[in-house]
Amino acid sequence: MTERNEQKKILVTGATGNVGRNVVSLLTEAGHTPRVLVRDPRSARLPAGVEVAVGDLTEPGSLDAALEGVESVFLLWPFVTAEGAEPVVEAIAKHSRQVVYLSAFSVRDDAEPAENGVWGQVERLIERSGVRWTFLRAGGFAANTLGWAGQIRDTGVVRAPYAGAARSLIHEADIAAVAASALTEDGHDGRRYLLTGPEVLTQAEQVRLIGAAIGRELRFDEQPREEAREQMVAAWGAPEFVDQALDHWARIVDEPEPVVPTVREVTGRPARTFLEWARDHAADFRNVRDVADAYAGAFLRGSLEEAMALLAEDIVRVAPLEGGGELHGPRAIVENAGRLTADYDIHGVDVEGPFVAGDRFAIKFTFDELHRPTGQRTNTTKMSLYTVSGGRIVREEVYYFDRPQAVLR
Repeated sequence: MTERNEQKKILVTGATGNVGRNVVSLLTEAGHTPRVLVRDPRSARLPAGVEVAVGDLTEPGSLDAALEGVESVFLLWPFVTAEGAEPVVEAIAKHSRQVVYLSAFSVRDDAEPAENGVWGQVERLIERSGVRWTFLRAGGFAANTLGWAGQIRDTGVVRAPYAGAARSLIHEADIAAVAASALTEDGHDGRRYLLTGPEVLTQAEQVRLIGAAIGRELRFDEQPREEAREQMVAAWGAPEFVDQALDHWARIVDEPEPVVPTVREVTGRPARTFLEWARDHAADFRNVRDVADAYAGAFLRGSLEEAMALLAEDIVRVAPLEGGGELHGPRAIVENAGRLTADYDIHGVDVEGPFVAGDRFAIKFTFDELHRPTGQRTNTTKMSLYTVSGGRIVREEVYYFDRPQAVLR
């Protein structure tokens, strides 16, 4: 494909979700200024350089201002029926020349719209609207396994139907990469892209790989269909949709989902594996004990990179005896550590703990240090108390047994 060099005004719907957020990031990195459609800009938490437009897909009249001057639209229809989609597509067609629509792998060109569900029905509306279009018919999202996160954090056991359902789940970042290409390059008009991950894994295997990503052995406990159906209908409120999902999972026990190379063909890089996805989302599945064990283990292995990966972007560190007040963010913490150890060689570290209680854990560290200018060998001992939220460390409070030598000097 040949990239267009000029900037485009692109509207992204679903920008606060897994796929849309990645689309926004990729467009921004490519030099475009995406406009995002949100209902509440205060809770959107979008990156700098993004233009925010307030609107709602359930109120088509609210879209005119958001679509003003927009050339292309990334459309994610988040509802389980196509009711209300027609006036939205009409509004897009009135203002814009191109739509990239996130559809579903299950849509078949030889089937009637009703057989293709909401995705096929929205595709048909877009085709009839007269705009240029690209359909991203994505398979199962790896992010759907986030529905297991609560069970994994609480019990380490996933109870769900059809352990043997074999899926080719796709990383949301790969869907976004194909979407960004279709939005900014020539040659994608009228294409129906089938998108999958690079491998087929049963649901039980997916659980095992999540366990590998968080460093804990997990187990899949197969749930009877009727029990699962009752819970899913209560959660989703759409019995037909639930039955379609259960029927699909039952079918792919013996007929695994296919794997297609479209991600590589469009983007030039292979699709990410499920294990890569699980590592990217490990924080969503970790409980406090997981974070504590991983953090202590990183220090025992001497891996600062592993330890830093467990810190939240907005972490606060408080260490009164080090001077300098509170530190905010991983970068400030690393710079402070560099300042304190600039004249020291660390010959070893002894780790006691972690000691876990509630949303906190503590670790006692003893550092064996050599002060290079004087050749003096000393031990520095401290107790750090950590607070965990969302699978990451959000606060560290440091208590030294003796005032740190680097400060005394």
